Amino acid sequence: MTGIDDQNPLQTKLENELNSSEWLQKFKAINQLLHSLKAEIETMQHCELKWDTSCNGLTIHCPSAEIVEQFQQQQAVIVGIADYANNIVLVAPDGSQVLLKSL
Repeated sequence: MTGIDDQNPLQTKLENELNSSEWLQKFKAINQLLHSLKAEIETMQHCELKWDTSCNGLTIHCPSAEIVEQFQQQQAVIVGIADYANNIVLVAPDGSQVLLKSL
């Protein structure tokens, strides 16, 4: 009996190319970063996190001004976890923004 790899070498080649692609590696890094933020900072679970691939930026939409203040006090922790991000912005419910990191 032959395996799937033997039956479809083109599919195997494409899967190998995808798995080693720069795009997939970036996607995995972003996914890990977002999971780490939510795991390390419990309050982050109440926020909407958006990644901007055009600038490697992270926007954190906070549900309250109190959470914005809390995250400002935890700036070093957030920047440390999200070191892959070039920019990190907190957005308060009123639309005001606080820049935590900018390159």
